[in-house]
Amino acid sequence: MKAVLRGLLFISILVSGCALAPQKMSESDRKAIQLASINSNVVKPAAPYYLGPGGAVGVMFGALGAVATEPGREEGRNAFRDFLQKNGISIERIVLEEFSAALRGSGKLSIADKAEAGAATINITIRQYGLSIPNGFSSKLVPILFLVCEMVDASGKTVWRASDRVSPLGNPVEGLPAEQIRNDPKAIENAWRAAAKHISANIVKEL
Repeated sequence: MKAVLRGLLFISILVSGCALAPQKMSESDRKAIQLASINSNVVKPAAPYYLGPGGAVGVMFGALGAVATEPGREEGRNAFRDFLQKNGISIERIVLEEFSAALRGSGKLSIADKAEAGAATINITIRQYGLSIPNGFSSKLVPILFLVCEMVDASGKTVWRASDRVSPLGNPVEGLPAEQIRNDPKAIENAWRAAAKHISANIVKEL
């Protein structure tokens, strides 16, 4: 139990420590930028984060002999990553689709389907993603997701930046039993999609 509580404290410190200062768009940049495209190359970490009941991500996702006794153990993270790839779950695709829908639906910018000369570009970075128990007494898992969005103008200057995240504590997405996630990979995609939709809406409000 102490190890689990230390894991929750670790992820809270890690996520809060990675925050970037937001950057509001100036009035002059807002008037100058008439069109923007969303970069389809979404950057993500090499492996997802996982903190489940007991922390046993290796057993959960089928790593041979890899029982993760510590949060963030490399073998466990790789087992989770391989499970996602095997089941066609792409956090980049989920985030890109949900952010694009939120931005287009807001009507705040004219969005080009692909990069165009003279247009601004919005880049999306996934700082962290994964699954975690919401507290040390839970047997359910909630999605972990931390996004940073930046807009650069045609000259490459950053004109806007915003970020948001969902963490174990106070997570807006309902937790799911670990067994359900293991037996129904689609449940992972649905959980991350709900998290991405929540975060994207908050980020777009800052534009």
